[in-house]
Amino acid sequence: MNKEKLLFTIGEVARQLSLEQHVLRFWESQFGQIKPVKCKSRRLYDRKCIETIKTIKHMLYDKGYTIKGAQKELKNNKELEDNSRSLLKEIRDWLITQINE
Repeated sequence: MNKEKLLFTIGEVARQLSLEQHVLRFWESQFGQIKPVKCKSRRLYDRKCIETIKTIKHMLYDKGYTIKGAQKELKNNKELEDNSRSLLKEIRDWLITQINE
């Protein structure tokens, strides 16, 4: 994957991940985390979308998850990530108050 390129077409992503384009379109309809930029009826995927697609592919193809199971797992991971961010923010704020005292 080109490190300098920011957006990738559906064809590029499909080739990179050895997936069919219709699979990417279907997963987009099933997983709200996949949000390509749509420009003149073209889908353009950023690196975050591609990482999410890789995660979904791994869950479905390697771990044997169902679509529903993968959806639930991604939702749980999102909640865990949000909780971790919140905790880190609290710790940061506490540290700032300690430094300023």
